[in-house]
Formats: sequence, C-alpha cells, structure tokens
Amino acid sequence: MFGSKKKQNELLRTKITTLIGEGTEIKGVVHFSGGLHVVGTIDGGAISENEDSLLIVSESALVTGEVKVKHLIVNGQIDGTIYVDGKVELFDKARINGDIHYKILELPVGAQVNGKLLRIDEDESNT
Repeated sequence: MFGSKKKQNELLRTKITTLIGEGTEIKGVVHFSGGLHVVGTIDGGAISENEDSLLIVSESALVTGEVKVKHLIVNGQIDGTIYVDGKVELFDKARINGDIHYKILELPVGAQVNGKLLRIDEDESNT
C-alpha cells in the first residue's frame, strides 16, 4: 500500500549518522546527509538533499522551521513547512503545525496536523 517492500527495507537501512540528544538545542538550519535522529530541539529547520536522507523526530523533540528530506518519521513536534520527496510516517503522538508536501503519507489515529496535506506529483518531485 505504501510502496514496495524493497523501498521500505531501503528506508530502514538508512544509517543514523547524527543524533541531537535530549537537552541539546541547535539554533540555525541543520544541513545533513544520511540519517538524523532528533531527541532535542532544532530552531531553524533541517535540510538534506541526499537520496537516502532520513529524519527521525522523537516524541520529546521539537523542530522549528522548514524541513526538506527524502524520508521523515515523526512522533514529536514540527512547527514549519515540510517537503518530503519520499515517505512521511507519522506516529500517534506526532504534532505538525504547518503544511506537509509529500509523495507517500502514513497518518495514524492520534497524530495532529494543523496545516494542509499537499501530495507531490511525480513531475514536481525533482524541483
């Protein structure tokens, strides 16, 4: 339903190369490649243009600002516009305050999205 098993397995194999731990606050836009796991706070946004980029926002995490990644997993809070060229996976404690531009979206009961859900067409994804 959300793409092939092969693509889902590739997402799970993305190596987490950076961790922003609990109690840590980063001010400014974080540019990264590979996988970024946020348990703390980013005040400025997170951007990766790599094909295998993965951003994980844990339950206690807060990301404020624009987010641009290939894949996104959220159980925490994001305040800002989100652009995901792959899959967005929200968990039941996810809180999104902003629009989500996505190709594939998994939205469970309990997740909150205060903004628009805007599906990206294949033609738009390379822009």
